[in-house]
Amino acid sequence: MLITKLAIRGFYGMNIGFDLGPLTLITGSPGSGKSIILELIWRVFRGLRSKVNLGDLSGVGDSRIDLTIALDDWVKRRLGEVGFTGDSVTISVGIDGDAYVQVVRVGDREVLVSEYRGGISRVKYPIDVEVQDSSVLLNPDGLTPREQALQLVGSASEDYESALTVIKALRDYLLSIGTYRVGPYIDFRGESRNLNEVDRDYVGEHGEYVVEILSQLFTDPRRDADVRFLRKLLGELGIRNFRAGWYGGRLVLSYIDRRGIVHIGDELPCHVKTILALTTQLIMAKKQSVILLENADYCLGEGLGQIITKLLSGYVDGKQVIMEVRSKWLIDELKMPHVVLYSID
Repeated sequence: MLITKLAIRGFYGMNIGFDLGPLTLITGSPGSGKSIILELIWRVFRGLRSKVNLGDLSGVGDSRIDLTIALDDWVKRRLGEVGFTGDSVTISVGIDGDAYVQVVRVGDREVLVSEYRGGISRVKYPIDVEVQDSSVLLNPDGLTPREQALQLVGSASEDYESALTVIKALRDYLLSIGTYRVGPYIDFRGESRNLNEVDRDYVGEHGEYVVEILSQLFTDPRRDADVRFLRKLLGELGIRNFRAGWYGGRLVLSYIDRRGIVHIGDELPCHVKTILALTTQLIMAKKQSVILLENADYCLGEGLGQIITKLLSGYVDGKQVIMEVRSKWLIDELKMPHVVLYSID
């Protein structure tokens, strides 16, 4: 389990906090903010690679998201070498007027407070100094003091160097975690003429890379067990002899349906697309990953909970799945241990 706690305040008037598990189901009435929870998590993780962007999300007063993330033994040893101990890190990202404020804590101990206001970046703790660029989360290069501020750093250089060592270790760890967002709807064709390289582990928000990724999966002998699992799962949906590969100069999905009709590159039924996209994503995700499934029951009907249970049971190990669910039947049919159910209502 990676994210252990989540708290959101101010965004769309929300004021919530809850613990998460390896599998967390988020429910609530339409418009209650289920999707916003996943959107905020996604943007925080994306902020490790590019500028944090929360400004377009409606806020009431000061708005903030706090993510508490469990640390592995390697990171804990690295932090211990510079005097920081704890089993988790809490990353807070908030909007204070026209400024982004970021706070990093290891356990209960504050490591760094930074601010990005009007194009100017500052570290507020453990020293108060202008830095290169604090708009990207946990970026040691951006936290380098500007030349005119180097004199100020001298008196507290040891504390600041320790803080930067912690920040670099945390960044390396979090960047090693796969983060994927799928939904709120799945829609892809049964064929593709895309010859460009795609991320080998991400199906895309709407499943747009499913065909390309499955063609890679089917040609990798190391993934034979995954292919057998996928075919068995689809067999329960009446899809037989499922394959992905080249046909007539294009990548296609082919199968035989319940009536014995052969389909090559044809449109798949909506519920099959959803199952196929979710299965492919869980199979291909990194061993340590956070998978955000928005509207996870899109196009699914009662009786498919057993298939979802088999899928999650087979591939949730080492991964954390956070699902926004809109149908009560899926909650009732999902038979797995350690499921955390959180209702916004």
